[in-house]
Amino acid sequence: MPLHPRTAKLLKQNLATDLYLSVVRNPRFLILPPVSFLDMIALERETRLIFTDSGGVQKESYFFSKPCIIFRPETEWKEIVENGTAIVANADEQKIIDAFDSLIHSDNLSFPPIFGNGKAAEFICNQLIKNA
Repeated sequence: MPLHPRTAKLLKQNLATDLYLSVVRNPRFLILPPVSFLDMIALERETRLIFTDSGGVQKESYFFSKPCIIFRPETEWKEIVENGTAIVANADEQKIIDAFDSLIHSDNLSFPPIFGNGKAAEFICNQLIKNA
C-alpha cells in the first residue's frame, strides 16, 4: 500500500494506537513509500482489490479487472460503479467495510470493454501512417 509521507503520518496520528499497530503489523498489508508509475501498475496488476482516491487508479483497476473501493464522495468514472466493479465509499467506515465484503466475496464481477478494445494507440498510429 504505497502512501504519501503525509498520509502515512496522518494515519499514525489519527488512528487509535491499537488499530494503527494492527494495520502496520498485519502480514496482509505492506505500507510502502510512494512508488513510480511502473511499480504502481505492477502492484495494481497483482492485487485482489484496489482502494484509492485517485481517478487514474480507479480506471486502471478496471483495465486490470480488479474491483475498486473509491475513497471519494463521487467519481468521474461512473461506468465502473454502474458496472458493479467499483463502489464509492468516501471516508465512511461502514460503507468501506460493506464495499470490501461485497467486492472481495463476489464471484461474478465482469469487466466488459466499456472503454474500448485497448487498441486506440495502434489505430491512431495506423491512421497517421495511412494519411502521411
